[in-house]
Amino acid sequence: MHDRDPQQARGAARPSPPTPAETLGRRIAALRGEARLSQEKVFLEADIPRATYQRIEMGRADVRYSQLIRIAAVLRCHVRDLLP
Repeated sequence: MHDRDPQQARGAARPSPPTPAETLGRRIAALRGEARLSQEKVFLEADIPRATYQRIEMGRADVRYSQLIRIAAVLRCHVRDLLP
């Protein structure tokens, strides 16, 4: 008999910590939710293509500083408020 954790025995790996891009995307999504704005409102007002904005919130896009400035303006916050 082994005294191993059942998850370890099945080879389950611990989830990796979020990447900086994922943390940024989550922060933007959270601030957008607090502002009660839709994704559509933000990407239209920030003049960012829909797919790009969606990838930003999912943490799957490299965000340009100019995009962060525009997103922050729509969310009425400072760029530093978006950064992890």
